[in-house]
Amino acid sequence: MKTSPPVAIRTYLFLLASLAVLAGCTASPLSETTAELAPLQVGESRLHAVDGTLLLHIKDIPGSIHVDADTEFGASEQFTGASLSPDGEWLAVTTDGVAHSAGWLVRVGNRDPQPAAFQYGGDLALGPWSENGRYAVFEAEGPAPSHTLAVVDRQNLGATVSENSAAVRIPDHEAQVPAHARYTAVGWRSGELVFEVDGGSYRFDPYSLDVIVE
Repeated sequence: MKTSPPVAIRTYLFLLASLAVLAGCTASPLSETTAELAPLQVGESRLHAVDGTLLLHIKDIPGSIHVDADTEFGASEQFTGASLSPDGEWLAVTTDGVAHSAGWLVRVGNRDPQPAAFQYGGDLALGPWSENGRYAVFEAEGPAPSHTLAVVDRQNLGATVSENSAAVRIPDHEAQVPAHARYTAVGWRSGELVFEVDGGSYRFDPYSLDVIVE
């Protein structure tokens, strides 16, 4: 028989939702499964649910990530981050290798990671899931340094990062992102990712891939 999440966890989730509303973005609705598994415990080689259940081992992650059909890199020596989708069905995971970082989407209980993001010579972090849990956000810190965003649709996953990852770019950066440019994910609102770039506010539509100025 399932039990309600502990009071501390319920309070934590309520505070997160309240802060998101105050910021003008809708908090992702959290399922009972998510509340039972989170907060996740991330170690270098193991990923556990809050109750200690093993969700993923680093050995479950492929030794290299396919960036495109012809290019792959090793970037999976240790876990660096993980987050659970609002419906509790998928995990977004980041890993590091000697020099590069990779992002993956994994269905809970499946242990079959799909390539989602890659950063050459830099780091990856996890941004907010969309309200319905369909889209995951990965934040990339490049060596330039620049800080950029990519959105991945869990319903349309292929075999490579280039197939799965949609780069978020404002019109002025379509050809190249300037050094020191910083994209910051604010949250999701009405199915669109709200983000900021160097003081400007924008929205990204993950369906059309359009960027709209706020």
